[in-house]
Amino acid sequence: MTDEAHRLLSGETWRLFCDRLKAAGDRLLESDFPSDEQSRAEGFRSLTRLMASATEFAFETANPAFPDFIRDQGPRSQWGGANPDFVTLRSAIDPAQSYKIWADIDGLFQASFSQHQGSVAEGQTRTYYERHLESFEVDEDGFLELILSPDEHDGNWIPSHADARFFTIRIVVSDWEVHTAPTFHIERIGAEGQAPPPPTAAEIARGLEGAITWIEKSSIHWPRFARAAAEHQHANVASPLVIQPGDPNDMATGRCCWDLTADEALVLICEVPLAQYWGFSIQTTPWLDAGDYPRRQTSLSGDQIHLDEDGLARLVLCTEDPGVPNWIDTEGRARGILAYRFGWAETLPIPDVRLVGLDEVRRFLPEDHPVVTGQERRDQLSLRREALWNRFG
Repeated sequence: MTDEAHRLLSGETWRLFCDRLKAAGDRLLESDFPSDEQSRAEGFRSLTRLMASATEFAFETANPAFPDFIRDQGPRSQWGGANPDFVTLRSAIDPAQSYKIWADIDGLFQASFSQHQGSVAEGQTRTYYERHLESFEVDEDGFLELILSPDEHDGNWIPSHADARFFTIRIVVSDWEVHTAPTFHIERIGAEGQAPPPPTAAEIARGLEGAITWIEKSSIHWPRFARAAAEHQHANVASPLVIQPGDPNDMATGRCCWDLTADEALVLICEVPLAQYWGFSIQTTPWLDAGDYPRRQTSLSGDQIHLDEDGLARLVLCTEDPGVPNWIDTEGRARGILAYRFGWAETLPIPDVRLVGLDEVRRFLPEDHPVVTGQERRDQLSLRREALWNRFG
């Protein structure tokens, strides 16, 4: 019996996991984390979401000999500034092995396919051989099949990178009611129809170690990232767009850190970028959730944004519903981050941001800018929720 197996079977590994998880929770009580009731409560919720994501990947889909995709960073497993318009799929891989990846992609708008090593929170992420949907051949029935392997194959071949340990698919859903997020499958070539052996004690021990290490680092990294954004940017001012570590190579992100009273609003006026995808979404501070985006309009994609007759997008960020189509709901938060992402873009216009009184919003909008009634908003949010849960189940 190995030392790893012995420590697990004696209970030592589990006790250490629990002790480190307890210490991660205690860390949230220290002075560099917010102490108000809502922030602290959300901090503990954030910790449970990190734990759910870490343990699912560590134990359920971590075997590269028998891989599966998990849906990462969904509404129930938010961390790291998730994008409500993305569905992220991730699977463990062994670069020495060959894999078949396939899906019926009818209705798929755009997606990126890449190999990875490490994680952003652990400070060692690497991305290899990123490809996009249009670089592959799709058959006449809308079926896509890829081969990921160290040796060249006919058809849609992706060469394995020797350092890669994960394969990631990021699916873009810009029109929530039209675009699909298809179910992708992955299988190791040569293992068709086989079942994996039961996990060993040593494998469970390694899974616990990997999971708690990622939880510890993530629970510190993302709040630190949010604090740095707020400290290095002027409040209520939009930043230029840049490519962030861990994001697709063709996805640029900018941020506006808001600081508002209940009777204030930000009016953002933005040119439509020459881009396949663009969208806005809130990020809570310091936990970098995207808010309750299934039930609240905390985000809008380019396909959801109303454009005025002059071709400009005018969005209003505030707590109370101002009765405009492009309202971004702050969920009553006095401070937070509004992220805007432009994908596959030829232009990166920076929004013009104006701080106004909530009762002055209409002065900064064209006369023919639509009015949204309370009932229309409820109908809109009902459709939003239905579309979201159709995507994630």
